[in-house]
Amino acid sequence: MAAKLASFYNKIIARPYVKGLFLLIIAVILFLLLRQSTTHSVINTCGETSKDSSVETPPKDSSVETPPKDSSVETPSSNDPSIETPPSNGSSIEIPHKDPYEEAIKHFSPFTSEYSLATCSSLPKNTHTQPRTFKAYGPPGRELSILHWRYYSIPTAEKMNWHKMSKELCPYPPELVPFFKTLYSQFAASYSPKVDEWPIGYAPCLLWYYHSKNQRVTCKNGQSYHIHANYTLWREADVIYMDYPFLFHQEEAPPFFHTAQMPPRRSNQAWWMNFPDEGLGYYPFVGLDTLRNMFDLTMGAPGDIFDIFKPTYPINKTSVFYNTRVKFENKRNDVLFAWMAGNCYAKNKREDYVRELMNHVKVHSYGTCLHNQDTPDEILKKYGLKTGSAPAYWADNMYKVKRDILSPYKFILAFENSNCEGYVTEKVYDPFLVDAIPIYMGASDINDYVPPGSVIKVTDFENITALVEHTEMIANNKTLYESYLAWKKDKTHKNFCKKCRRLDESNECTFLKRVEWVN
Repeated sequence: MAAKLASFYNKIIARPYVKGLFLLIIAVILFLLLRQSTTHSVINTCGETSKDSSVETPPKDSSVETPPKDSSVETPSSNDPSIETPPSNGSSIEIPHKDPYEEAIKHFSPFTSEYSLATCSSLPKNTHTQPRTFKAYGPPGRELSILHWRYYSIPTAEKMNWHKMSKELCPYPPELVPFFKTLYSQFAASYSPKVDEWPIGYAPCLLWYYHSKNQRVTCKNGQSYHIHANYTLWREADVIYMDYPFLFHQEEAPPFFHTAQMPPRRSNQAWWMNFPDEGLGYYPFVGLDTLRNMFDLTMGAPGDIFDIFKPTYPINKTSVFYNTRVKFENKRNDVLFAWMAGNCYAKNKREDYVRELMNHVKVHSYGTCLHNQDTPDEILKKYGLKTGSAPAYWADNMYKVKRDILSPYKFILAFENSNCEGYVTEKVYDPFLVDAIPIYMGASDINDYVPPGSVIKVTDFENITALVEHTEMIANNKTLYESYLAWKKDKTHKNFCKKCRRLDESNECTFLKRVEWVN
């Protein structure tokens, strides 16, 4: 037998090409056997300590509930070049599927869907199908206790004598310790570093009544309330009323807000928020659903995002706008434009627009920004003011002085500090009092707040040159000029505006119309 094998080897296998082929077949068989053995080893070790660190499958846990599919969470596309797909090599190794929730979390901010630094308009509207209410516990009609929760402004903090204040202390419930610690560190210790820290459970009594109305009022519908700032009785309050939310803001991290400036939430209390006198351009966090949904009811402008609409600058008496009369002939022709502003770093960069306008036409600026004109001596003398006094020191005569300064001009630059929907201030109403035409920059919905055909909007012109040409044409045509004042001929005053009128009752009584009594 051995002799026959030797003869076969010498005749067949020993030939060079047959020998090479034979060795190749042996190598392929060994490679396949080795590969199958490695694959089997990896599969058997999954869920234990795998020898292949690139393959990691978490163990199954029956106590962990698999989250339901959510169509609002976008699953990464397989065509996305940013997502690496493992090559297919015919192996039976299973690559763990990437959890779409985990992928979404990495790139998603909870604020991006409702807020953008670039805008303070076109925010998501309220989704409530019915007007929201707040709950009060019976008996129905009883007097409600409203705690006026007003944080303290920096100007107030600078003026306060914290050393003197800290000598008379009042008690508060233990739940308010975080709030008063924040108040002490942010204001008292900041402005009076040597002031003694208030003992736990006590704070200066002045804070109890400094911002408080402390009034008892009965509304037209017979509902009565007591509004106060008695922090000692915080637990007993039916309503927490915040009408100064500006200082919830944290400048270093917009649009976030400072929850330590708020009290804890009690189940027996309703929360109200009133956003007055300011726009979302400087306080964008108020536009977040995240903040507004903390409250049972909100009030402010624009009306699309607040439960109760209230104009930024509500008009009480429209008659004052109709009873003025500055004749066209008494207006200046040498200088057409006047401007008065103190905030020189506006969000809409209005000062840049005025600076460019000054390169085309003469503009008298009486405010701090781009100041080039002082208050006339005769006006200062009329009101007993010092020469060179700024608008900030006109005090009680502010509006009268302003009116006298603007009266001779045909056009007044009515530029808001931000172009926010619903943010309309006195700037557009001042010109109406002196029979001038406002050149307006600001809210896109300005037509809802002014008489029809009464303003010239900068957004209607392609450039400043076009605006100047248009105003010069109007200034030289009495009929055309007075067409912008035609609304003053309406003695009924019904068409003065769609949205600018003041509420018919106090803010508190307006909120109380939404009460839902629970026994």
